[in-house]
Amino acid sequence: MRVLLLCLLANLAQAQTPVAARADDKRLALNPVWTRIADINGEAGSIESVEFSPDGRTLISGSKFDNSIILWRTSDGTELWRRYLQLEIERVAFARDGSYVAVAGEDRQVRLLRATDGSEIKSIAHDNGIDALAFSYDGRYFATGEEYTGKGETRQGWVRLYAAPEATLVERVDLGETINNLDFSRDHQRLLAVGERGRAAVYSVPSLRPELRLEGDRDWHFIAGEISPDGRWIAIGDERGDIRVFDATNGETKALFNHSGSKIETIEFSADGQYLFSAGNDPFIRAWRMADILTGKRIYPALMLHAGDGMEYLDFSPNGALLASAHQDGAIRLWIVMGEDPDLNDRRHREVRAQQDKAFAP
Repeated sequence: MRVLLLCLLANLAQAQTPVAARADDKRLALNPVWTRIADINGEAGSIESVEFSPDGRTLISGSKFDNSIILWRTSDGTELWRRYLQLEIERVAFARDGSYVAVAGEDRQVRLLRATDGSEIKSIAHDNGIDALAFSYDGRYFATGEEYTGKGETRQGWVRLYAAPEATLVERVDLGETINNLDFSRDHQRLLAVGERGRAAVYSVPSLRPELRLEGDRDWHFIAGEISPDGRWIAIGDERGDIRVFDATNGETKALFNHSGSKIETIEFSADGQYLFSAGNDPFIRAWRMADILTGKRIYPALMLHAGDGMEYLDFSPNGALLASAHQDGAIRLWIVMGEDPDLNDRRHREVRAQQDKAFAP
C-alpha cells in the first residue's frame, strides 16, 4: 500500500512539474496592440473594411451604419480625419502611391478622396450598389464590383476596370451575380471576381477576358476570395463556412474544408504566402498552414484566436508584420503577427549588423 501511494505521489508530482519549452517551439500568434471604435453605434454598428496605406503608417476604415470614413495612425490609433457619407460604405482602399483613397458603397458612387484630409477629388457613378473594390499592385488600375440587377437567370453583375488615377473606364464584364470581392494578382495580370450563388471567375487585365470559371454550391454564396502571393492558388470562403482552395492555373479544387460552420466574410493570405487567414460571423480569427492544406491530409488550424466579435475584413500591413481586423461591433483592432520561425530575430540582427559594418567599412 505504501509503495502504491509513493508511486501515485511521484506520478502526480511529475504531472504538475512544468515542462521546459524548447527554444524552437514557437507558435503562430497575434498580439493585441490597440482597439478603436470606428462606428459610434457599437453593437448596432459594423465596420465593413479596413486597409493599410502602402507604407503601413496609416489605416483607412469604412462603416456600415454610421457611414463614416476614418483615417487612423497605425502606431497609436490616433484619428487623423473623419468624413461621413449618406449611405452604407462597403469598401475602402488606398491607391498604390498612397496619395488618395477610394470609397464605395450603397450610394452607387466610387469617391476618390485625398489621403491628407479626406477632401473629394472626384466621384464615379455606377448603376447599382458597389460591394467590391480593389487596386492593382502596379497602381495602374482599380476595379469595382456591383450588386446584381435583373431576375432569375437573367441577372447581371458588372465588374468594371478603371485606369488610375484618371478614373476612366477601360473595360467591363458581367459575372452574372453580385460581386462580393475582387482581388488582383501580385503580377497585376489577373483579376479575381467572387460572387453569389457559388460563382467566381478570373479575368485577364486589362482586357477582362475570362481565363477561369470557378464553381461552388449554387445554394450558397461565395463571399470572400484572394489570390496567393505567388499566384499559384486561389482561396474562396462562402456563407456556410466552406473554404475552397483552387489551382489558379486550371481551376481544379485542391482542398475543401470547414471549421466554423458560419459565414466567412474575409480571406487573407499572409504576406509570405505560408498561411491562409479567415474570419467571419463568429468571433475567431483562424489561420492554416498552406503546407498542411496542400498535403491533402486533415487540416487543423495553426491559429484560432478569439478576437472579441465577428469580423467583416482582415488586412495585413505591406511587410506582413501587422494585421488589422474590422469588426461587427463597430471596432477595428490592430495585432502584431508572431510567426513560427524561431530564428527570425537572429537573422534580422545579423542583417542589421552587416549593414552597419558595411556603412562604416574603410
